Amino acid sequence: MVNEQGRPTVLLVDDENEILEALALQLRRDHKVLTAASGDDALRVLADSGPVAAVISDLRMPGMDGVELLRRVQLEYPDTTRVLHTAQSDLSAAISAINDGGVYRYLAKPVKSDELRATVQDAVELHGRSTTERHLLDTTLKSSIQAVFGCLELASPAAFARAGRIRTRVAELCAMMQLEALWEIEVAAMASQLGAVTIPPSVLAKLDKGLPCTEEEQQMIDAMPGVAVELLKGIPMMEDVLEIVRGLSPGRVKNPTKPQSPLIEAAIDVIRTAMDFETLESRGMELESAITVLECRDHSALNVLSALREVNGLDKVAEKQVRGLKVGELEVGMRVAEDIAATNGLVLIGRGMVVTSLLLDRLDNYARMIEIIEPVLAIPGALNPLEVADNDLNA
Repeated sequence: MVNEQGRPTVLLVDDENEILEALALQLRRDHKVLTAASGDDALRVLADSGPVAAVISDLRMPGMDGVELLRRVQLEYPDTTRVLHTAQSDLSAAISAINDGGVYRYLAKPVKSDELRATVQDAVELHGRSTTERHLLDTTLKSSIQAVFGCLELASPAAFARAGRIRTRVAELCAMMQLEALWEIEVAAMASQLGAVTIPPSVLAKLDKGLPCTEEEQQMIDAMPGVAVELLKGIPMMEDVLEIVRGLSPGRVKNPTKPQSPLIEAAIDVIRTAMDFETLESRGMELESAITVLECRDHSALNVLSALREVNGLDKVAEKQVRGLKVGELEVGMRVAEDIAATNGLVLIGRGMVVTSLLLDRLDNYARMIEIIEPVLAIPGALNPLEVADNDLNA
């Protein structure tokens, strides 16, 4: 970080005020100097002032020690260069901190003025190079991603629009669930549809409308994450995005020897839920019904579905549980919660009808002639068997 006078800003951290004053006196001519008397105080200063070019911290301090502080700085301000200032007796700990990757260099107390200035200048220059490289990578990354998604928009406007809807839903869920790394998750959500460039328009139309597909068509759709990985793997800084997209493959098997990070697993659950929800919503299902169908499926991410209910302002528990069923699983006495329709859009049974034996026979006849969209939504136990029998007699 460079301040308004063009001087880079450094933060000195030590619980001994005399040492802070001595170090600041030697550095103030060339740098803007901030000071903190503890690790917690240093984090507060950084939160108030923003990132600095370098942090020079004592090792032994009450509460949070220097190694822990610099690790926190590494996580929260990765471009800030980290230097440990320590007594000769603590050199082994300083070397260990360097080897662990959290510290750039150490200074042994008492440090000579020339060595202090030279080390801080090196740290500031490293920060400048890191910032420049990160900016270049960010620019390259954004340009590359925009180019790839621009190709998707040209090749398949419908798939691009679907990707945008999924991305919006994912952003809402991430905000509700307080997930970090939002940009990686949103990019992965868009990338989930990149494979559409290899799919015939007729299959994409079915996907966009939430219509059932043949086995061969479903294989094309299931292969979309793999296509996206191939398209994106040459772009820098995309490791987490690629891991998330790989995880969206239907046949993914977790590797017990290489477990995914909790964030990547959560991202996979969020995006897969958003994709499944988009498919049901494309069929014209109401919000409550679509979420209920997903809740009934095996291996659903119930925590994500709970967040989806909150995002849409829905009660967590419905008064009567709607179930998503195959036609053959319908039972006498259930009430149809959504229109039962064929793949060509023809409504076969209207919403609100009570399932009777005659209605089941009718659906069975339909199923012999035309493909019915499944799952169908029904509320169990709408009527008792005697009432259903009366309905059959009066039909």
